[in-house]
Amino acid sequence: MRFWIREIMGWILVGLGLFVFYMCIVLLFNHYITEVGVVFIIGIVVFRGGIHLLKVAVAARICLQAQDKMDAHVVPPKPAPKPRGLRPPLVKPTLAQEFRELT
Repeated sequence: MRFWIREIMGWILVGLGLFVFYMCIVLLFNHYITEVGVVFIIGIVVFRGGIHLLKVAVAARICLQAQDKMDAHVVPPKPAPKPRGLRPPLVKPTLAQEFRELT
């Protein structure tokens, strides 16, 4: 539920950033050239902050959906592997080999 707060705040910041860009255009048409630079940088920071919050909220929602699907899909455990012999293997299995054994 927390991602909804992030998404709402993200949309508010995106809207505020667009409003700041609109104010930059108004200042530019009224010949306030030097003031536009500072306000434009503020608009960029606010707009990008809103976009970042939206990305985080969407990622949180996708993670929750993936977690629900993983909880619904239960895989039965595999049987124990057969012993190969009396001696342990000489080399340590790599990460890829361990992953193949698990799947």
